Amino acid sequence: MTTLIKLNEINCMDCFEGLKNIPNESVDCIITDPPYGINYHSNRYKGKNPHKKIIGDDKLSVPVNEFWRILKPTGCIFIFHSHKVPLEDKRKKNTIIWVKNNHTAGNLKGDFGNQYESIAFIPKEEFKLKSKRYSNVWYFDKVPPNKLLHPSEKPIEIIKRMVECSTNEGALILDPFIGSGTTAVVCKQLNRNFIGFEIDQEYVDIANKRVYSETKVGMIEYNKETKQNLRPDTKAADIFMESSSNIVTITNGGENI
Repeated sequence: MTTLIKLNEINCMDCFEGLKNIPNESVDCIITDPPYGINYHSNRYKGKNPHKKIIGDDKLSVPVNEFWRILKPTGCIFIFHSHKVPLEDKRKKNTIIWVKNNHTAGNLKGDFGNQYESIAFIPKEEFKLKSKRYSNVWYFDKVPPNKLLHPSEKPIEIIKRMVECSTNEGALILDPFIGSGTTAVVCKQLNRNFIGFEIDQEYVDIANKRVYSETKVGMIEYNKETKQNLRPDTKAADIFMESSSNIVTITNGGENI
């Protein structure tokens, strides 16, 4: 049985399965915020926490080898993770420290408040920055609790920096743990294409709604029978399934990427 991976729309799919259908060296950048493996559930709310626990947050499980396989020689990877369960990989070139505007509650009498998160930066050898060279300490405010659509939602501003410093317009960006869709919103605002995977249907619905409501550019749905985009996008790649295999072919204007 073949599976259609939709472009510029969030796919309700386990990324470990979805990644198998993306061809080698076809993605320009990977930005992702996987479950940290810390069973995160905030206690900062005055009443009941309105968010459910994150699926798969009992361990850190990131398919870095698959990311590396599908990444172009000029591409790079950004992976959010916690200092409590660090991401170790010999290909990691740097760790970006995201300093937030306030710290966690945690153990008020027995520990210091945590005010940062780590971002692993993993570029391939041919990667070149597309913007000014920033330091590896970034200051961005957190999404306020009353505006969170997902318990670990990241601010649009930090995702914008990642996209702008690593890709050009028309690039293809993958977020395999896309949650409430921040990466998708940024991609549409900055004229990039995206592939997004999310295993929880509730967040898939939230994310797809955000892409429609927070951007002026609609999504694409590829019609396999007519081989036409149902929602044309001037710079979008077409993703379709080859009838004789389980491999997704990514094309741009009829030419293979």
